[in-house]
Amino acid sequence: MTNDQIQFQNMIEQYPSLAPYWDFEKREVKVKTADDLPLSSGEKILMTFFLSVWFGRNVNFDITRAAGVLSTENKQVIAEWLLNPFWP
Repeated sequence: MTNDQIQFQNMIEQYPSLAPYWDFEKREVKVKTADDLPLSSGEKILMTFFLSVWFGRNVNFDITRAAGVLSTENKQVIAEWLLNPFWP
């Protein structure tokens, strides 16, 4: 795996409810959208962020909604990525 993929894996593994959607051995994600996933609203926001990073394009991530809904800890993950972005 590339350094960016390892960095992404380390980031997503902080979220046990979201990490199983990724297969890092195959380097693929098992979903294309968070819409129909059995996740809380906060988890769906995080999933849209992670999918956007993974695909290198916006996948329905709404930063304004994230700012209003997510915990400080979860917003910190996004803020750290914004300060030092990478694309797996």
